Amino acid sequence: MRIYRRDFFSRIILIFMFICLYAKASPDAKRLVDDLFKGYSNMIMPISQHNDVLNVTVRFIPRGITEFNEVTSQISIAMGVDVRWTDIYLHWNPKKYGNVTHLVVPEDKVWTPDISLANPTDRIPIFPEDLFSVRIYYNGLAIWLKGGTVRSTCKPNLRYYPFDVHTCYVKFITLDHVFKEINLIAELKLNVYANFGEWDIFDNSAYSEPFDFSSAVYKFKIKRRPEFSILSICIPILCLGLLNACAFLIPPECGERISFAITVLLSFAVFMTIVSATMPKNTAPVPILCYILMLMLLESGIIVVVSILGLRLYYKPDHLKPPDWLKGVVKTLAGSKRRSAPPSSTYREVIDNNQTLSVQENMEYEHIKWVDVGHAFDYFCFTVSFFAFIITVCAYAIIVMAN
Repeated sequence: MRIYRRDFFSRIILIFMFICLYAKASPDAKRLVDDLFKGYSNMIMPISQHNDVLNVTVRFIPRGITEFNEVTSQISIAMGVDVRWTDIYLHWNPKKYGNVTHLVVPEDKVWTPDISLANPTDRIPIFPEDLFSVRIYYNGLAIWLKGGTVRSTCKPNLRYYPFDVHTCYVKFITLDHVFKEINLIAELKLNVYANFGEWDIFDNSAYSEPFDFSSAVYKFKIKRRPEFSILSICIPILCLGLLNACAFLIPPECGERISFAITVLLSFAVFMTIVSATMPKNTAPVPILCYILMLMLLESGIIVVVSILGLRLYYKPDHLKPPDWLKGVVKTLAGSKRRSAPPSSTYREVIDNNQTLSVQENMEYEHIKWVDVGHAFDYFCFTVSFFAFIITVCAYAIIVMAN
């Protein structure tokens, strides 16, 4: 209770001191306002001649990118705008008014440029629902600070997703005056910018475009932070691509090879749905990752068909003999496996082993069955699918790194 009373009396004292200071300074400020705005109209542009051009500096102060929606091509930027111009009708001698060098007045009391967004997504005026004060100095300089969130269009470029880079523009114009009346001077200030969220700004520029309407254009490039996309999309796709090849390592006797291959195929279909939901419907260019995912989906479908064909070879009746050319292929594949074994230590052992192997190979050649053909077929399909997966991943990595 004592703490509450102490705070209450402290506030009363501060209010009293403020009233005293205001009472001391208010006569000069009030007299200045009365003299300054006597006969002043906020509907008249502050120029001395009708053909004069008023220079208005528009300083863009981005705070951060709050959202970039690739599907709707919309970017939201938390920002501030520092607008400056010289009002020739609002200047005074500070010595005549108690050394008052500046005034802060509501924006509806003075003339202000009507700055609008040239590439909006929902509304043209910037911060129309908020009112901001204008700081006026004795030499006529007017500073108008506005802040909030603007939403503009930005065409996405998702070719190298999730390592994509986009070029966006924020363009301000004056709709109530043409270029020959107001000249917008574009400036950029990044000392308050903070990288947060999914996007970073790594390149920027500001320039003016003298067309029918004077405009201030701010160009900046943003790049995605790919860590989350790599963990949630790329790594699962790599795992599923590796599982595609592993389907041929499942023994045919267990009877689970087809169900395994179909499960991987359905997993790829689910990932296609997830990735397509994050991409624009008519994006140009199409992301390379979509092509990679489509190739792996096609490979998964081929593996299902090939697995069925391999099982039919494996379970053919024993009384049906494979053709000689197929026996030769099986023998070649079996020989490549044997040649990968470590060599013998002495020359005599090498000769004896070669003679023994040649006899065994002739005997095995006569007794090759469809089961052996099925095993050789699985070995060949596993090798082809595994190296196809490696080549696809390496090609994607090279294309992205070369960007």
